[in-house]
Amino acid sequence: MPLPKGFFTLKTYWLILAVLLINLSILLVNDYFPGTLVELGIPQWILFVVIALMVVLSAFTLKPQREKKRYMIIFPVLMIVVPVIVLAVLTVLGGESHNGISLTSPSLWIAAAVTLWIFWLEYARTSPKKSEDV
Repeated sequence: MPLPKGFFTLKTYWLILAVLLINLSILLVNDYFPGTLVELGIPQWILFVVIALMVVLSAFTLKPQREKKRYMIIFPVLMIVVPVIVLAVLTVLGGESHNGISLTSPSLWIAAAVTLWIFWLEYARTSPKKSEDV
């Protein structure tokens, strides 16, 4: 069953992005300072379920936004820059990752580079091709 036209608006797009970033940040805080979620009374599985739902919804919101190319760049950049800033702040506050996710982790930087590359390829693929008239 297709979704009604206009179901996902620009506000929905930004709401999904904000929820993803907040959930990811909370999970990082819990990684650097274990027990934070327990103290807040938030079950960790709920955050993962919400992230999964937001990822599915973002697939629907990014598709209509392809006409607006800036969203294909803004989304992945924010999804990388914000967590890196959170990691930096948590490190400065004296936290230490218990899952190996840190600014010195090569896997973090490889994942960031691969993510940006994939989104860049998608951006380039959907961009109009320039004619090669000489």
